[in-house]
Amino acid sequence: MSMRSNDRADTRAAASRAAARRTAPVDLPTPAPSSFGKVERPNGPLGLGIIASLVTGRSQPNYLFEAAARENAPVAHLRMAGDHVYILSDPALVNEVFLDNARDVMKGRGLQAARSLLGNGLLTSEGDFHLRQRRLAQPAFHKQRIAQYAEQMVTETVRHVSPWRDGDRVDMVEHMTSLTLAIVGQTLFGSDLTGDAKMFGETLAELISGFGQLSALGNERLVRALPQGRRLLAKVEDLDQVVQRIIDDHRSDIANGHGRPDLLTWMIQAHDDQSADRFGATMTDDQLRDEVMTMVLAGHETTAMALSWMWYSLSVEPGIDQRLAAEWQSVLGTSPRVPTFDDIAQLNLTRAVVAETIRLYPPAWIMGRRTLVDMTIGGWQIPSGSIILGSPWILHRDPALWDSATSFRPDRWLNSEGQFDESAPGVPRGAWIAFGFGNRRCIGEQFAWTEAALLLATIGSTWRPELVPGTAVETQAAVTLRPRNGLPMTIRRRHLDAD
Repeated sequence: MSMRSNDRADTRAAASRAAARRTAPVDLPTPAPSSFGKVERPNGPLGLGIIASLVTGRSQPNYLFEAAARENAPVAHLRMAGDHVYILSDPALVNEVFLDNARDVMKGRGLQAARSLLGNGLLTSEGDFHLRQRRLAQPAFHKQRIAQYAEQMVTETVRHVSPWRDGDRVDMVEHMTSLTLAIVGQTLFGSDLTGDAKMFGETLAELISGFGQLSALGNERLVRALPQGRRLLAKVEDLDQVVQRIIDDHRSDIANGHGRPDLLTWMIQAHDDQSADRFGATMTDDQLRDEVMTMVLAGHETTAMALSWMWYSLSVEPGIDQRLAAEWQSVLGTSPRVPTFDDIAQLNLTRAVVAETIRLYPPAWIMGRRTLVDMTIGGWQIPSGSIILGSPWILHRDPALWDSATSFRPDRWLNSEGQFDESAPGVPRGAWIAFGFGNRRCIGEQFAWTEAALLLATIGSTWRPELVPGTAVETQAAVTLRPRNGLPMTIRRRHLDAD
């Protein structure tokens, strides 16, 4: 057998070990026994209807949860697969649980079910191990590094759209997904994923949808027991082989003195003496695999969905599109140069469009926590082991919190001087929760802001995507919030001086 064949065999073997490890039990916090006894619970819908909707796709859970929350504010209750689930619609209560009492809760059923895909990465890990992994990864997301990534983001975007021709019809969801996958590969892992993008992107989209449906049924163990769950797990191993190859290539480069300036190289070389006695001083391949898969999911899927919803929103709001064109002409010129990291500070309306899109169509549309102790929230006794949901979809669209809550109004994010300001809407703390809370706040938040603004300006200053007439656009709420049947759009070449 050749050396190359041996390498492939080693990679497949490592991927198989990773799959076996993900099916092994994980040491997670255990909810304390409840001392409440029998408790009175808030009103709410029957959970069976929501479970059936999740599994069949007949109705979308974001609308079902929203209706339950509005009717039974500020705390709604339902039963789902043996769990008592509480939906919070008051920002103060959401902050109380997710931020103030963060040590008394753990990740909820959705992400725990996703362990089969993500392993024990930053999104799913708990306690000291989570803090250790975050500490090791954090330097890769400092402002100076984001500025370095910005050039790669724009370069990949220009390369991606170069084959486009005026009048082409494309699915913008597919294009944004493949583009952001290429960007995350280059910026965070220094690897060209374009050769694997079609397989990786299609497989990941299927897994996101599948695990999103199965998460309603119960925990990770139940997911593994179902035929659909076992089929999805088999597909995860295909992704594992790609990830393991990236790790192997990085280790080889480091050994030969050619380490790359990216997140994965940093994580391979990083030492953490604070927790070396418990978790080791450096990350194992298993730990690296989980973080790579987490960064690929969080680093491309959420941004791809935000961009997809942006093109949809601008297509149905031509007045805002025209104002954006004027901003791009002012900053980038009529024969537009590509934007840079330094330009972002001047792209105020561009950033406002990003924020407003995420408000109306939050890619991470729901967040869940399981209580580890008894709590009293909003006057209701919530026993240990319960599930508490805080939903950006619900909070971001609440007419009691936002003016014209369901309308696309980017100007709400501009202050009196016309500058982008996250505090400009003047909503209560907790009404805007697009990126999470505290030490669970998205580690890649600034990466996402930078990428979304630069990609919108790079593409939008040259192309104007138009929704194909007659297209019915619906949400598909799974792990992320997707356009249910894609976004068929016709791309028109933009001439800034004419707009």
